[in-house]
Amino acid sequence: MGNPLSPVLADLVLEGLLDTTITKLSFKPPILKKYVDDFIMAIPLNKLKQVHDILNNYDKHIQFTYELEENRRLPYLDMVLVRTENQEIRTEWYSKPIASGRFLNFHSYHSYQQKINVAKNFISRVEKLSTNLNRPEQIQIMDKYLKQNDYPKSLRNRLINNNKTRAIPTTQLSNPDENLKHTYRSLPNIPSLTHKIAKTLKRDYPDVSLAFRNIKTVANLFSKVKDSIPQDNLSNVIYSIPCQNCPSSYVGMTSNMLKTRIAAHRSNIKKLNLLREAGHTSEDIQIVELKTKTALLEHSITHHHNFDVNKVKILDQHNRTTALPILEMCHIINQQKTVNKRTDTDGLSCIYAGILQTLHNRNYKTDNTYTTDTTIRTIIANTQQPSSSVQLPDRI
Repeated sequence: MGNPLSPVLADLVLEGLLDTTITKLSFKPPILKKYVDDFIMAIPLNKLKQVHDILNNYDKHIQFTYELEENRRLPYLDMVLVRTENQEIRTEWYSKPIASGRFLNFHSYHSYQQKINVAKNFISRVEKLSTNLNRPEQIQIMDKYLKQNDYPKSLRNRLINNNKTRAIPTTQLSNPDENLKHTYRSLPNIPSLTHKIAKTLKRDYPDVSLAFRNIKTVANLFSKVKDSIPQDNLSNVIYSIPCQNCPSSYVGMTSNMLKTRIAAHRSNIKKLNLLREAGHTSEDIQIVELKTKTALLEHSITHHHNFDVNKVKILDQHNRTTALPILEMCHIINQQKTVNKRTDTDGLSCIYAGILQTLHNRNYKTDNTYTTDTTIRTIIANTQQPSSSVQLPDRI
């Protein structure tokens, strides 16, 4: 479950099953359709046990159940197949008796366009899958489920009556070369803000397509049920190491496990201490080479300070590796005292200056203790650093 190959493998296995079992039947089914592991077959009623046994004998791990039509009606996938007196098959949109009828609620924390598209897709499915229902019956089904999900009456009527004429067209680029220039980006859905930003960017950057994602997810609403991962085993993190001799700290990032990166720091510090014990000075080539590795070593060599690698603090974490450099620069700027070089933040776009200044003023309390704010990760890390191909404005 969840593996991208699962649907393909399941389909191959079931194709092999059918090729093997159908040849063992004493008759040829006049109707046989398959969708992954759902079959629909027309067979003589007295052959039901034979078909069922042959299918279940193919592999002990693949066992089938069956359902017979009642009153010429048989549910299949999202439809009910209705067999007419003329032996024709008509269809109706179908919902299982245990189905709650819920889909994206109109009051949910999603973008308005997502809600409209979900409603349009539902209406389209009812229309296309219901050849046995007249228009008033279709409208009754559509209105019932849209109302159940709190869509306003005026919006329900407009969507149902204008669904065909007002369907949102899919953008297609006629020139294949334009696909190379087109850029796709996502923005967190923040009511009243995201729409304005998207409207401005769409006007100034027509080659950029935006999608909105929800920042209020189940993971944010419910408590964690899994055991927490030990800090040393976390990866894709921004961390800080305090200096033992001054209030400064070193801010770094790593896509590997934190303990691997800290082990490298320990190794470099141990090497530096051994060189000092051997009588080497800061001008010796071995120490000069160490000095160029990290700002942590440069501070240690220049000021003869030591860093406490046993008091490492994780400032932030992100599951996307490409977001780490932006996060690191943001935290370097928002730290009160760091040993990091000024050049470490030169790559950060000035578009974040106002946000970082606001967070900087809010996060530093009167006792000058820094508190990590997840707003940095939400607003900045979930966006991508402006690339050379798509230059975003300095101000929005």
